[in-house]
Amino acid sequence: MLSNDAEFVLLKNNECLKAGQPVKNDYYTLMLGLQGEMDVTVGYHRFTLAPGHMAIISPKQIFSVERITPGFATQQLLFTQSFLYKSHIKEQVIDDLLYLHPEYPPVFELEDNALPGVHRKFKTLAEEYDGNRPFHFEVIRLVLTELLYDYNRACEYCLLRFRKNMNRQYQLTFQFKKLVEEQFIELRTIAEYAVLLGVTAKHLSETVKEETGKTALEVIHERLLLEMQYQLKYASLSVKEVADYFKFDNASHFTRFFKLKTGLTPKEYRQLP
Repeated sequence: MLSNDAEFVLLKNNECLKAGQPVKNDYYTLMLGLQGEMDVTVGYHRFTLAPGHMAIISPKQIFSVERITPGFATQQLLFTQSFLYKSHIKEQVIDDLLYLHPEYPPVFELEDNALPGVHRKFKTLAEEYDGNRPFHFEVIRLVLTELLYDYNRACEYCLLRFRKNMNRQYQLTFQFKKLVEEQFIELRTIAEYAVLLGVTAKHLSETVKEETGKTALEVIHERLLLEMQYQLKYASLSVKEVADYFKFDNASHFTRFFKLKTGLTPKEYRQLP
């Protein structure tokens, strides 16, 4: 785990990987599968990290490890965005490299001819991290940036066929979901998102329904509910404090909303095993 003053850590021997309680970190986690398998849930995405797979978990994302096979091994890098900003690379380039497509699980399989180079870069990172030589963090930033390019290249190969079929409806739905991820606590109505997207609420609703099978309001409420369940189960907040966090008028209003969506009161949900 990163301490308050750390910006980069290289983990060994599957440190911090335990099946069970969901967590939410303030840093990026980049993983390369070496052997065995691990099942991971990130938000609404579930995926398996297998040998030759690279995955990135971004800050503030709720994730959990569901299953780890015997002998599982991975290499993990923990880093902050500000760590990479200290390189000579433009911040916009770094932002683009760290952008994760919300429609897809954040894991991609590397091409066979790319694997040896990726393994060498992880080895270089380990040598620089352990050696503590002059300019070691500068070298680490450069190699880490190269690994992000490797990840994005694998992403491009996987999404190339899909992007050829992108249409305006998909683009609007994609922009809507991205806004929901960024502002679901502040914005609760379709009309508010429609204004930001420059369309009518009716058009937004019809488009999202056609693209996803869900109404725009369902998408908003699903994201809210996911965060509510995390806060109730794993944060040390009272029900009133959780209601305040989500900007409900009072705890009763929050309780009614939560029970309508789950069939349980917040207290009943907290008592689930």
